[in-house]
Amino acid sequence: MYVKKLTKNGQILLPAAIYRLLGIKDGEFVFIYEEDNQLVVSNLPEDDHLNKCIFRNGKLSIPMELRNILKIDTNTLLLLQAYPEKGFIKIMKFIENQAHNLEHGL
Repeated sequence: MYVKKLTKNGQILLPAAIYRLLGIKDGEFVFIYEEDNQLVVSNLPEDDHLNKCIFRNGKLSIPMELRNILKIDTNTLLLLQAYPEKGFIKIMKFIENQAHNLEHGL
C-alpha cells in the first residue's frame, strides 16, 4: 500500500512496483472508473463505457469528473493498493483509522 497526493494537474504518480505488478507500460491506455466511492484503474479489456487515460512517465491523470464525484483534490491523501491477481489498482481516500491500522500492523 502506498499513500500519495494528486499533483496540481490532477495526476497521481504510481509507484513502479504497482504498475509493474499489473504489467502496465508507459504509453498504454488504462481504464479508470468509480466503484464504491473508490477509483479503480485497470488495463484489462477495453470497455467503451469507461474513462480511458494514458499512462505516461509513471503518472496517471484522474479525470475531473471523477475527482469531483469523490471530492478529492491536491490536499487529499490517497491510498493506492494493487490487486494483481484481479488486474486492477484501487485508489481511495486515506482516512485516520487506516493510518492507525498501518502503524499498528492491523
